[in-house]
Amino acid sequence: MKKEEKIKELEKQIKELKKEVQEEEMEQWFKSLLNGLEIVIYDDRPDSVYYKKNGIYMFKLYIDPNNKEKRHFYCNYELVGKILLNKYNLNEYEIQKFVSDMVERYLKLIKVIPLFG
Repeated sequence: MKKEEKIKELEKQIKELKKEVQEEEMEQWFKSLLNGLEIVIYDDRPDSVYYKKNGIYMFKLYIDPNNKEKRHFYCNYELVGKILLNKYNLNEYEIQKFVSDMVERYLKLIKVIPLFG
């Protein structure tokens, strides 16, 4: 194997390792957001579940009363979306996939559509 090929292979391995480290860091960060959440359901909004932390709305789950399969999971843009966009350099698809995976894994909510507001 030529030196150039070895260098390219090593660069590829380094890139993959960096990605793994970033994914682990993102997961730990997201889990820290979930720690200490207070779940709030208002009588006048029975189709919404609010997740608050230290008095701040972090997330909201909205289940369409006409179509229970339609589940929107709103994230606080400033405290979630902006971090994933700027700190972790994720694109919109990657952000939605990541949030969807984390919500399914840790909140046991399946088939949610992540939105930011």
